Amino acid sequence: KMKPSDYFRRQGYVTYQQDKYLEPIVPLIGEDNIIWGADYPHPDCIWPNSKETLSRNLAGFSPSVQKKITYDNVTRLYGLN
Repeated sequence: KMKPSDYFRRQGYVTYQQDKYLEPIVPLIGEDNIIWGADYPHPDCIWPNSKETLSRNLAGFSPSVQKKITYDNVTRLYGLN
């Protein structure tokens, strides 16, 4: 029998656009379960400052975690190899 958190880590994903609370959330959700999204073209999206905002939000993470959040996780989820 699995805990709900185990089920989530196995099959759940969350997206984030910009969040000052990302650092404490990553250990709870798992770095393999977070996907960054720009939310373009909605009015509250971070475009055209996406690159700067993303760099600032991910600055406290290792390059491998940054790559998971911005590329690897979504590639795995959608099977885009």
